[in-house]
Amino acid sequence: MRPLQRFERRLEGIVSGVFARAFKGDVEPIELAAALKREIDNTARILSRDRRLVPNHFTIELGPDDFERLNAYGRTLNHELANELRDHADIQRYTFSGPIDIELVQQDDLPTGKFRVVSATVGTPQRRPPYEPQPYQQEPYVPPNEPVVQTPPPPAQQFQQPPPQQAPRRGHPQVMLEVNGRRRPVNPPGVVLGRGTDADIQINDPGVSRRHAEIRLMPEGPGGIRVVMVDLGSTNGTLVNGRRTTEAELVDGSTVRIGNTTMTLRLADEPMAQPPSSGW
Repeated sequence: MRPLQRFERRLEGIVSGVFARAFKGDVEPIELAAALKREIDNTARILSRDRRLVPNHFTIELGPDDFERLNAYGRTLNHELANELRDHADIQRYTFSGPIDIELVQQDDLPTGKFRVVSATVGTPQRRPPYEPQPYQQEPYVPPNEPVVQTPPPPAQQFQQPPPQQAPRRGHPQVMLEVNGRRRPVNPPGVVLGRGTDADIQINDPGVSRRHAEIRLMPEGPGGIRVVMVDLGSTNGTLVNGRRTTEAELVDGSTVRIGNTTMTLRLADEPMAQPPSSGW
């Protein structure tokens, strides 16, 4: 950290501490969002000519009163703060080092109205498969200058017809999502549709929320599967077969409209394929 950044943080801590003790004001979510944006601005590292790398793990330390009040919002608060960070990163052309993770922790030494933000870079390294040594097979010992006695082969046995092979079991029908004539497989447990980079199927549509809707696949009976569309609290809502809904079951030929994009669900007879290695 540069000396100027250390001076600014020290000054910020002194001022916020004085105001917190004087007015006992509660920490508001908008203050947390502003502090997180300043944190990635101060810790950005040059990745390329027009891109900078920023941390992805953030710990927000709060006093007991502020922690008890803000922690009650649970995942909703963390989700909104992460969206604010993504919007800011898109504007500033930042690249996160991994999935965004925000954690609220309690610090008894902090008074009401004061908090700290600590950032870190947390990656997900790939694990190598464990090495499994092959068992050592020792060659049989043959004494020198002694004839090798060969065991005669067993008598020919009567030919037996191999048992009939059972027909292979068919899996669940393949679920496909068709957009403008192009099909993409939907594999269990389902996919998230949205405009954000964390969506499983990205849709470049200004009327689509970052995490707009989810298509869930739920096994039902032997060889059956149930397809359900769930709206994830989107801004413009979701239409299924022309009707606005928050949750609906889909069948072959059902249409889903989010923003200005219309998709059609297709069910094929072949078994489910393996999940694709890349997104939309």
